[in-house]
Amino acid sequence: METTYKITSESGPGERSVTLLLNGKFEEESLPELEHFISAARGSSDRVYVDLSEVTLVDRKAIHYFSKRADQDVVLVNCPIYLLRWIGKGSDDVEN
Repeated sequence: METTYKITSESGPGERSVTLLLNGKFEEESLPELEHFISAARGSSDRVYVDLSEVTLVDRKAIHYFSKRADQDVVLVNCPIYLLRWIGKGSDDVEN
């Protein structure tokens, strides 16, 4: 199973956001495509969320990528506990 994406946008008072819902297996080969979606979302919104609730498998390169992005400008949401432990982030960078 490859990674699929669902992209939703929301506008509220003072903030525009984009949520990228990842579904399926997420591996190193998926990183360039996700990076493209994040860059496009960043251009049209104030905040970018990456929803990991439907991810079934993640490799080490992807874990490292999520950790780095959470430190920079992306908010991880609905992140399974096992991924939170691997990513090594606190509640400031990751929302459940």
